[in-house]
Amino acid sequence: MRRFHSYTIESYLGYLKTFHFTRNITDIHLHHTWKPTKKTYALATDKEKVIYGMWRYHTKTLNWKDIGQHVTVSPDGLIWDGRDLNTIPASISGQNKNAFAIEMIGNFDKEQEKLDGVQLNAVKKLIKGLFDLFHTERLVFHREYSNKTCPGTSLNKALFLEKIENKVNLLGKSVATKEQMKRYLLIINPLPKIQCTPDEIVAYYLNEGAIEGVRGDIAFAQALLETGFFKFGGIVLSNQNNYAGLGATNTTKNGRAATFPSPKIGVKAHIQHLKGYASKEPLINPIVDPRYEILANSSMLGSCKYVTDLNGKWAVPGNNYGENILKILDKIRSLVTDEDTTEIWNKTILEENKKLKEENIKILNKVKAYEELLNMLTTQIEKFLKASV
Repeated sequence: MRRFHSYTIESYLGYLKTFHFTRNITDIHLHHTWKPTKKTYALATDKEKVIYGMWRYHTKTLNWKDIGQHVTVSPDGLIWDGRDLNTIPASISGQNKNAFAIEMIGNFDKEQEKLDGVQLNAVKKLIKGLFDLFHTERLVFHREYSNKTCPGTSLNKALFLEKIENKVNLLGKSVATKEQMKRYLLIINPLPKIQCTPDEIVAYYLNEGAIEGVRGDIAFAQALLETGFFKFGGIVLSNQNNYAGLGATNTTKNGRAATFPSPKIGVKAHIQHLKGYASKEPLINPIVDPRYEILANSSMLGSCKYVTDLNGKWAVPGNNYGENILKILDKIRSLVTDEDTTEIWNKTILEENKKLKEENIKILNKVKAYEELLNMLTTQIEKFLKASV
């Protein structure tokens, strides 16, 4: 029986560094098995037999010399060895000569299984390790050269590469939807302290971002981080319509920051300031950011291509500042938006109004009790005065 061995991602990356490669590798091919599924693997008492089953199909049914892929990443995050690394894989027809082939156990077409958890983490680390080892950034999805959906219709290549490199461009089109952004805000803070509706603030970020070529969803995630999900409570006050801490430093007093006449202008200023960090291209709209000219005349102009480049520049010292923005963005993008967020907001307002009414009733009852006590004391005082005359 052909035997297969499993490794943790860390131990496998260590093994790769010591392996002597005799062929030039420039392409990393990515596949999903479709079958076996994640469920099949989970139910198997002997996990190695799942890999053996693929080997048997490849060699006995397809008449290949060995299992097609170099490695298989299983749902438990393990890396299973496969075809000899110095042997060309049976991966993508006509594209195999300089390829390293990865197979992921699962069916990652939409509405099937999900690539997540330790498996996703292992895949990301493996591809990043291969990129570094072979000095390449060429990731190839099987479907790019075939009519198959492999490695799954649920995987967006551009977003997948962003996750691997942790390099997300500040410029470009928004990926998160309006409904995802609004829903996430209302889940975290059903009553944001903004001078407009949640629907309007999200629309401002998407529209103003599109005009200047800045990703409005990233700017919105940054605003959530800067304002504490529009709860404020820091240097900037909620009525200043300043969602990016413009003009505020750790040494300034509360309210000592830029103030804008409306939420829309506040968002416009935020987008302009972010564009100044990301690009040397001129603004499309008239300048409303009071600090844009300072930025434009400094070495900071166009110095932040990626979100993580904001570390130590937008925020000082800014450790993990960009990473924290990306965490919020990932949570926004992961939301399913079947439920209407307007209903959530209306329901929350009704609940808050109910609480206020209950509090008012309690206060009125206390006032009534005090009035009764006062009347009783007044009556007793009057009786005492009459008796003493």
